[in-house]
Amino acid sequence: DAAFVNFGTGRDGFLALPEARHLDGSTNSGPGDSIGDYLNEGDAVLVQVQRDPVEGKGSKLTANINLAGADLVFRPLQPGVSIFRRIENTGDRERLTALVESLVAEAGGEEGGFIVRTAARDVLDEALKADAARLIGRWRDIRHARVNSRAPALLYAEPGPGCRALRDFGGPWIKKIIADDGQALAEARSFCETEAPALTSLLELHTGPEMLFEAYGVEEQIDAALSPVVALGGGGSLIISQTPALTAIDVNTGGADGGSRQRTAGAVNLDAATEVARQIRLRNISGLIVVDFVSVRDESLKREILKALREACAADSLAPQVIGYTRMGLVEITRPRHGLSLRDHLGVAWDGGALAAVKSPLTHALAALRAVVKQGKGVAQVTLRASSVVIESLGDASGPGPVALKETEDRLGLAITLLLDLDLAAGEYDIDIGKGR
Repeated sequence: DAAFVNFGTGRDGFLALPEARHLDGSTNSGPGDSIGDYLNEGDAVLVQVQRDPVEGKGSKLTANINLAGADLVFRPLQPGVSIFRRIENTGDRERLTALVESLVAEAGGEEGGFIVRTAARDVLDEALKADAARLIGRWRDIRHARVNSRAPALLYAEPGPGCRALRDFGGPWIKKIIADDGQALAEARSFCETEAPALTSLLELHTGPEMLFEAYGVEEQIDAALSPVVALGGGGSLIISQTPALTAIDVNTGGADGGSRQRTAGAVNLDAATEVARQIRLRNISGLIVVDFVSVRDESLKREILKALREACAADSLAPQVIGYTRMGLVEITRPRHGLSLRDHLGVAWDGGALAAVKSPLTHALAALRAVVKQGKGVAQVTLRASSVVIESLGDASGPGPVALKETEDRLGLAITLLLDLDLAAGEYDIDIGKGR
């Protein structure tokens, strides 16, 4: 029971019944209610994109609007204050609850409520007040824009991916934020000055002779984060398989040797518990996650494994829930969805036969442009010879390829010649350069 909503992108979004109930301010299902109780064909409704389109499915929409800041999440028309579970200290919870409730009262009470994020625990009261004022002001701007717009219309857009990362993952553990583009640095600085002042002094422009990704080994780190096979320090390994229904993680002992089978299994499982939590966070895996640890008989060892897994998951801002062992001996974890996984962001598929990640044509095309930037500085002309899928991605007006190509040309100050080379395999490319005088 759902509605398809035209929100101006060319592909209708999906608004399920539970997400539509917020249209009348309700979150509880009525007996036998249906989507028609909340909206009708032709209605103009206020919705937010909850999940981008993926695997042939349209965007998932919700009428439950949430506006995220660095320390707070504002929930329009939903009164009350909620505190993230990771803030465990009773004194901190009481202090933050009292402070944020006072902010709601100052706003008149009718605007909505707040979720207090974990980062709020370590910031000054004035910073929280400023964050709350920004979010309430943003909601008022959205309401004003709605009155003066005709559907379908974009009323508010999230900041770019770099600024979203600073907002969602910024904190005192960050030592340095480096950008290799002046405009990107300026956008990040402007964002931090208003949304995350503590990060402003950490921003700097990369000026070294190497490209940023090359200097810090980012390409290699991306490849490692996409690989289904992850080596463990003690000799074991993980095999990670993401499917639309769930993610399965298999733990193998490999070449580990603890002296006996049970000691080996215990040592590998404890290593795996920490690495499983890290990989889930790194790859942004969400939904149902099933871990097949190496079988052990000792119940106390099982409890130790679960304890290690829960402690490792506690570092995750999305607060995954480690449910425990099933009757079949598998460990279940659930993690809330927050954007696309790394694999889906890069359009990567998994070749189960080869146990290898297969990158999308666009991912190959963007890697080719980075290589062009590396080799094309100070030259008179550049020709990018590539397979058909790379050339098509750079010319596909419905994707980001043409914009990325234009940005690369502007950066080098020359036009890049694209040449189809049928001898190159899918995703492969070569670069020919002509030296200037």
